[in-house]
Amino acid sequence: MKQTLADLEIYYNTPIFILYDNTSAISVSKNFVMHSKTKHIPTKYHFLRDQVANKQVQVHYIPSKEQIADIFTKPLPKSQFEYLQQMLGVRSLSP
Repeated sequence: MKQTLADLEIYYNTPIFILYDNTSAISVSKNFVMHSKTKHIPTKYHFLRDQVANKQVQVHYIPSKEQIADIFTKPLPKSQFEYLQQMLGVRSLSP
C-alpha cells in the first residue's frame, strides 16, 4: 500500500496499523524466532514479520465483533451488519 501511495507521490512515513482478531497470528508476527509450529511456512510468507521488525507495520488485537473488514468479506447477521455499518459511518439517504 505504501508503495502504491509513493507511486502517486503521496508519502506516508508512519507505521501502518493492522487490526487482527487472531492472537496466534499476532504472536507469530511479533516473535522473530522460528518455532517448530512455524517452520512449515515458506520464508517468502514472512513478509509481515519483516515489516513488523522494520517498524513499518504494527499489528494490534481487535475483537472479532468489532472487525470492520468483515462487513466486506463475509455474510453477517443483520444486527452485526448494522453495527459494523454504523462503525463505518454509513447512513441511509432515505428519510
